[in-house]
Amino acid sequence: CTLGAALSEPAASVRDVDPSPRLAELVGTVASVKWQGYSSGFVLRCDAMTLPEGQESPRRVLVTCRQQLPGIAVGDAVRLRGLFRLDARGCVMDAVELERLAPRDASARGWAWSSLDRLQSRRQLGQSLLLGQGDAPESADFRRAGLLHVLAVSGMHLAIAAVLGLWLLRVAGVGWGTRQVALAALIIGYTWLTGASPATMRALVMGLCVVAMALLAREPHRLAAVSLSAFALMVIDPTNAGNIGFQLSLAAVLGILTMGLDLVRLRTQVLPLAPWPLDRPTWRAALWSSRALCDGLAIGIAASVATLPLIAWHFHTATPWSPITTLAATPPTTVALWLGLPCVALAGAFPNGPWEGLYAALEWNLEALAAIVRWAASWPGASMAVSAPGPATLLLWPLLFLPLRDRIDIALRTGAFLVLIALWAL
Repeated sequence: CTLGAALSEPAASVRDVDPSPRLAELVGTVASVKWQGYSSGFVLRCDAMTLPEGQESPRRVLVTCRQQLPGIAVGDAVRLRGLFRLDARGCVMDAVELERLAPRDASARGWAWSSLDRLQSRRQLGQSLLLGQGDAPESADFRRAGLLHVLAVSGMHLAIAAVLGLWLLRVAGVGWGTRQVALAALIIGYTWLTGASPATMRALVMGLCVVAMALLAREPHRLAAVSLSAFALMVIDPTNAGNIGFQLSLAAVLGILTMGLDLVRLRTQVLPLAPWPLDRPTWRAALWSSRALCDGLAIGIAASVATLPLIAWHFHTATPWSPITTLAATPPTTVALWLGLPCVALAGAFPNGPWEGLYAALEWNLEALAAIVRWAASWPGASMAVSAPGPATLLLWPLLFLPLRDRIDIALRTGAFLVLIALWAL
């Protein structure tokens, strides 16, 4: 169903708009700033839009404006008037009037923006990674390395935040049931903080399903939570099916829960890498690192294979090194979130507190992440231009994720993968 949604036509609200320019008024929040100078260019996340014909507002609009408004920033609430049209870039508006309704510091999330403004050279990277908003200068390197999903807040970020929250609650001695309720509140709060994109909402509903199943003492099927979350979001807003971020996020999770977990299970059977009771701590650490490396690579391969046809269908690119680059970028990404979220919360609640050391550690970690991504983007063939797969290839692709029972299944599935690639090339 996810891959089939990629074949669907654009949403009617966008498709039915006449491409000729027309006067319009937009109210929304700045999602990213593309350039500033004599003219400004930014992406607006629309809250309301008025057109003479009354068409439904698109979600995002690229705005070009010749009016100079110094200091416009991601998170500002603005009102625009000008000419709205459709072109190769999507929904575009040439604004002749621009009014800032409220700076981002005055919004409900202003404390988070103020906290991150204290970062230095990697401020925009921190905003993109922690809040999922903005257009970091490093995004081109992330795209070439196949790591753009790291900057798009989704299930990975929510899971990392949840692990940190559970550990802190356990250290504080909070009981198991209370801990589950607090975890639900944590992921709801983080989803609100990051603007509740469709990919994050999918992860939120899935996380709430897992919490509910834990409180009910149920052992769910591994696809139960993700299936229920996808179904709930389709009922709430059927246009989510056409959202590219939602498609990629859902496909990646389905790949991890099927092929990824099967590969981890087979690795455990063939190569347990388990310590003996009297093994030294150094050997235990080596075995743990080996397990993490193998399992992380298996999960990365599964997610990359699951999203490969969708990325090629929408963007005509492929990133063959994505499993390895994701594995390399995961440790600094995790540490950045574990440092950044407490930093945002503490500095937001107590702005004058002694948080300089925390900011310094976060800045250093963001530098390390940027260096790893820049290195990965320089690999030969890091990003390749490919043709879009045919509809038949796209719809046959899910057969690769049928259950893997043994090494013979892996060999057969590898052969099927090569056949689909050959059909794709033809």
